[in-house]
Amino acid sequence: MASRLSDGSVDPVIQRARLELYRDNLAGALDILASARLSSSDPAYGAEMARIQSWLAPLRSQDTYAAAYERYYQRVKRRSWLKALERRLRMVTGRKTRRLVERHALHPEFARLEGQVRASAARRVLDAGCGEGRSAITLAARNPGVRVDGIEVSATNVAIARSINRFPNGFFHQGLIEDAVGVFGPAQFDVAWAFSVLEHVWDLDATLKVLFEVLRPGGRLCISVPMNELRAIGPLPEFDPDDEACHIRAFSEADLRERFARFPGFTLEKLPGRWRPWRYPDTIAPVEFGAYFVVVPKPSS
Repeated sequence: MASRLSDGSVDPVIQRARLELYRDNLAGALDILASARLSSSDPAYGAEMARIQSWLAPLRSQDTYAAAYERYYQRVKRRSWLKALERRLRMVTGRKTRRLVERHALHPEFARLEGQVRASAARRVLDAGCGEGRSAITLAARNPGVRVDGIEVSATNVAIARSINRFPNGFFHQGLIEDAVGVFGPAQFDVAWAFSVLEHVWDLDATLKVLFEVLRPGGRLCISVPMNELRAIGPLPEFDPDDEACHIRAFSEADLRERFARFPGFTLEKLPGRWRPWRYPDTIAPVEFGAYFVVVPKPSS
């Protein structure tokens, strides 16, 4: 993410907050600034807090959250008429679906998810925040005896997933993850997963509560979240988010262990990813970059 603004500030509090912002950890940056305000009257801290809070404002209610993500996906999926026609033809002929399944099956997160589904002999699974349905469609294609449901906030993404899907055991529903109990009922799934989702949700505790409620006793929750462990090697320029559908929080290994390690059978694996230097200023370097893959079994009783 290239910075678009630079005010030259080298205040250590502002610099620490900016590092959290480049980690996509808006909540963490706010915590740093709020703590600093308790012992300082520097107006820069309050001004920076107000700026960050303005980015988060559209995500505070379910209605504005859903609208923000729909606007985002409508914009990023927009193509020229020729590209749209080419894509439509590939969908109709099934070429896009075949290529999607072939490629997505090679992703490390998907391979680990499929391993959990097969090891638990799952018969019904949920993709929470399924996006365009890549994981759900790939799992349905490779496991015809498993019913795969996806729920997704963006109508644009749900329409794409339905148009790509060619498998009778794959189903896609529009809604927030918080709607899942109402849509499916409690204790319906053997495995539920949320890939690159929990960093976006406003109320993490409420979202996790719902995911556990839709799992059967003994079911498994699989989570993948970004591993953005970065360090500053020089002054950081001012951060500006690329879009209103921004990340709210970042996770560390310590965060995940504190939240989930009490569950018997909990596992955490680090999956290294490709560093993308063009997304960051030259004064940021990676420490660990990729994804955390977490499995959290629901207690049987």
